Amino acid sequence: MTEKNQYKAESIKVLEGLEGVRKQYDVVELSKKIKKKGDILILSQELKIKPRILNSAIYEGRILSVFPRINKSKAGVLARLRTDRELKIFSEKYDVYIIPARKLIQLVREWNTNIQRNPCLLISQEEHDLIIGSLLGDANIKQRQKNSCFRVAHSVKQENYISFKLDIINNFKISEFNKKNKVINNREVNMISLSTKTHPIFNFYRNLFYKNNRKHVTSEILNHLNARGLAFLICDDGSYETKQGYIILCTNAYTFEEHILMKEFFNKKFRLNPTIGFRDGKYYYLRFKKDDSRKLIEIIKPFIPVSMRYKIGRLKNE
Repeated sequence: MTEKNQYKAESIKVLEGLEGVRKQYDVVELSKKIKKKGDILILSQELKIKPRILNSAIYEGRILSVFPRINKSKAGVLARLRTDRELKIFSEKYDVYIIPARKLIQLVREWNTNIQRNPCLLISQEEHDLIIGSLLGDANIKQRQKNSCFRVAHSVKQENYISFKLDIINNFKISEFNKKNKVINNREVNMISLSTKTHPIFNFYRNLFYKNNRKHVTSEILNHLNARGLAFLICDDGSYETKQGYIILCTNAYTFEEHILMKEFFNKKFRLNPTIGFRDGKYYYLRFKKDDSRKLIEIIKPFIPVSMRYKIGRLKNE
């Protein structure tokens, strides 16, 4: 039997909906059993509960672990707030025990709409900088039905670096963090992939970066790029030329016009004047002359993790 067939509804003796699960199990304890992607399917087979119903019970258990006296009808509403941080922020703003369920539905809906317009209502500046810098590099935002997730992958040689990113973005719950092989330019590369669970807040970044399903650069995006975000971009796509002491930014995915925009941004924001290079008859990149590379290093050095200091010509112990 295939894994797909194994989890068909016919193979599971279903309890009588969510109420049946409540009667037979402690939903708070059930919620603690889910640690990673795939755990819902495994547990549903083990307990003979439909995945959809078990998922509702898990969400309810998560809310009841934070608000043990909350009415169960409200638990399902609050479960739409996906992270512990936003539960805390939301409950500090509204008394979830007193507000009627119908009003609570409206407020949660408004919250999810507002964070898609202004992510800083929820996200930290460090998280924002990580996302902006990484998306200008090789990271991407994947649209899944209504909401989106943040995804990035690095070589296993940069395991410490992607773990550094994981520690920053971990508030948004991780659906994937594992090693896999990918074929890049006809060469198999060992990679570590990181993906968050879907969340409304990532719709903001999807709309900011993508047009016609293609990632692009605009002045609006660059206005979000500060020194820390730039450090992430350099760690992702930068290369230090040891002999001549300059930095190249391998922004190969972007057009010549987008490189002009980036060049003007660096000049206006950081007083740097990179040149636009062209290679292999199809790729553009930015090159910082030696003096500008020194200035660039001073700007981003406070934000470079130890494992990535080679990107700015430094040894780990420097």
